[in-house]
Amino acid sequence: MTWLGEQLGRIADDMPERDLAARAIAVHQRRRRNVMAFAAAAVVVVTMIAVTVAVRALPGEPRAAARPSAPPELPVIKVGTVPTVESAPVFVAQSEGYFQEEGLTVQPVVVTGAGAATPQVEVGALDLAYTDYTTLFRANEKGKDFRIVAGLYRSAPGDLAIVVSAKSRIRTVRDLKRKQIAIPNLGGLGQLTVTAALKRAGLKPRDVVMVEKPYPEMLHALNSGQFDAALLAEPFVTVGRERSRILTDAIPREFADLHTAGLAATAEWVRKHPRTLAAFQRALAKARHLIASDPRQVREVVPTYTKTSPEEAAAMTFGSYPAELDMTELKRVADLTHALGFTERPVDLGGAVGG
Repeated sequence: MTWLGEQLGRIADDMPERDLAARAIAVHQRRRRNVMAFAAAAVVVVTMIAVTVAVRALPGEPRAAARPSAPPELPVIKVGTVPTVESAPVFVAQSEGYFQEEGLTVQPVVVTGAGAATPQVEVGALDLAYTDYTTLFRANEKGKDFRIVAGLYRSAPGDLAIVVSAKSRIRTVRDLKRKQIAIPNLGGLGQLTVTAALKRAGLKPRDVVMVEKPYPEMLHALNSGQFDAALLAEPFVTVGRERSRILTDAIPREFADLHTAGLAATAEWVRKHPRTLAAFQRALAKARHLIASDPRQVREVVPTYTKTSPEEAAAMTFGSYPAELDMTELKRVADLTHALGFTERPVDLGGAVGG
């Protein structure tokens, strides 16, 4: 018996015979409408699920360390920074309140460079600090135990340059023979780039005298005759444009897009403070993501931690701030460090990265 026949039999005793067919047909039509409505609702639900999945798949906030249930072990940390464009993400995260959102109070401490920062990290005066990778590789080869915990900066043409006074008679890198060159730290990436520039000009490191001088003091020292040339990073390349002349870009073709700087801690600190480090990394990732979408953030924040005017910041050149530590690019720096004689052995990247 069909479903329609069953319906007719069920209601036959209660209705006049002439109404049987009409009533059964009405019941059938209601059931059909209900089935169609249910099917339409199912389509809507499936569509909403698909849209949600698609939206979640779109590029968005970069992945950072997972948020732990417990707060950071250290609510206050000191972070060593340098007065160049390289440190911008730390100050963007600070100004945007990203550290506070993670339960951290970050106290930036400006240092002259990686060579000055690493001893302070080692003794605990700083929790984390800026490092150029060459400095860290050399320190670890000498028995230290530092870890790169975050990438900071990727260079661009024009953001690091060897300059001379505007009145200098020096015209080429080869003219630097037997001259004094100011660099921010001996044994670091700055010296590596100068060494590479000398090599391209047919000179050796022993043909010049390299002397440490903090970036903010270089232009005055250069123009007062204390040095013959200086290695300047942005914003100081732009700040000194009227008083100095660029002799050569310190980021040549073989150094193009080089990942130059990151943040480091001791291996012991990393082991003892995993939640603090994770909170810091999440905040820094937010800052890098913001800079990637709006590079003006760098120009706006640099004058807050350097003696740079808004006009100078608007004219400066800077690279980018990678969302993740790129091991391929890090190996590139390691290979250059070893090839130019800054380490005796090839760099062990596995022992240099952690956290």
